[in-house]
Amino acid sequence: MESIELIMGIYTIRALVVFANFWIVFDNFFDYKEKKWNNSNWIWIGVYALITYAYRPMINYGSRLFYFPMIFLYFVRIIPFLWAKYGFKPSFLITVPFYENLIDCIAQNIKFIFIIGNRMNITGYQRIDADVSVTLAELLVFSFLMVLTILKRRNVVRVYFTELTVLEYFLLFITCMTYGVLEVRLFKLPETADIMKKMSVLVFALLLVVVMHVIMVREQNISMNAMIGNLKEPMKQITESYIEMNDKSTELRRFRHDTKNLLLALGSLIKEEKYDQASEYIDKMQETMGTTIVKMFDTGNYIADALLESKAKTAAIHNIKMSVEGNIPANKIEDVNLVILISNLLDNAIEAAKQVEGEKKIEIQSILKKNIWILSVKNSCVKDIVIRDNRIDTTKDDKEAHGFGLSNIERVTQKYAGKLQLSCENQVFTARATLMIMA
Repeated sequence: MESIELIMGIYTIRALVVFANFWIVFDNFFDYKEKKWNNSNWIWIGVYALITYAYRPMINYGSRLFYFPMIFLYFVRIIPFLWAKYGFKPSFLITVPFYENLIDCIAQNIKFIFIIGNRMNITGYQRIDADVSVTLAELLVFSFLMVLTILKRRNVVRVYFTELTVLEYFLLFITCMTYGVLEVRLFKLPETADIMKKMSVLVFALLLVVVMHVIMVREQNISMNAMIGNLKEPMKQITESYIEMNDKSTELRRFRHDTKNLLLALGSLIKEEKYDQASEYIDKMQETMGTTIVKMFDTGNYIADALLESKAKTAAIHNIKMSVEGNIPANKIEDVNLVILISNLLDNAIEAAKQVEGEKKIEIQSILKKNIWILSVKNSCVKDIVIRDNRIDTTKDDKEAHGFGLSNIERVTQKYAGKLQLSCENQVFTARATLMIMA
């Protein structure tokens, strides 16, 4: 009975710590978008707990037929919950086993350093030394992640775990597992010199450093990848708007080319007193001119006009009225930075405004004062948003509606020695970007 209680106690600690480790990593260090909590998630937590508690009894006393299936289930037991929380991603099938195997490798070295010389042996509890060493490894990883999280929140370090390809994770998994198997054989051979065993621990420590260097990246790398991803859609919209404008411009040039002949024909109809035909001819001319309107907006910046027109069409789909006032500087801000700034500001505004039940509107104001450019975007919102230290400090839904790409917007404003100011009053959210530009 005592061994059963001890097994249950150790695996309760392991269940909680491993669950916490994966939650911390996937929530704070991966760039995955979290889905809304569903009550069915509790089912997968129950499955995770059931497999965790069944593992040691099944491995020690169960049929050999279920030995390897049980090991596989134990390695992937948390994956259904992660799918429910972050969406179905087949890559989790290799990502999770890789991290589980990495912890096992750490535990193996802890076992050699602290336990191997004092082998634990409790009647009714086979492999307790392995379970204790793995538990210590999991607690060590938990402590490391907690310290990293605290340092990250205090802006001391800004790191993420990169999302490698399936092949890259597989190669890392095979590398760590192969070294782990070789190390086990090395530890078990009685003729192996103690110095060789210690050398293997040192080599594993160096391998761990290399692995951490591969899977951990700085915030700038993640932000750069996100920025590139965010640019794809705006650039596609600009290209489509450019093609459309070019077609309209071609039609307008053709119309202007034919204007002289059109006026001669119209004059001839009037001279012949064919007023009905002349009136009909004028109507057709006006209709033709109506289809050759080149731009919806004319801010003085061609790229900005194209992007604004594309965003206005998106806003119109959601019955959002969008107005633009002022000029946007041309050739004084890099095109890429301009696209990042405008697209992210308007995406935020559209996302928030479309949730409003009543009047939905977005007001864009551009002010040029010598070498200062101020771009203000105001939008209707469902409720007043709390802003603290220029950060959205309310619910997750509010952050999703208003927080998209704010770091990219700030990066652009800082590049031009400016700043981004956020405010919300009377259900109107305002994002005001100030940039210093060339005179």
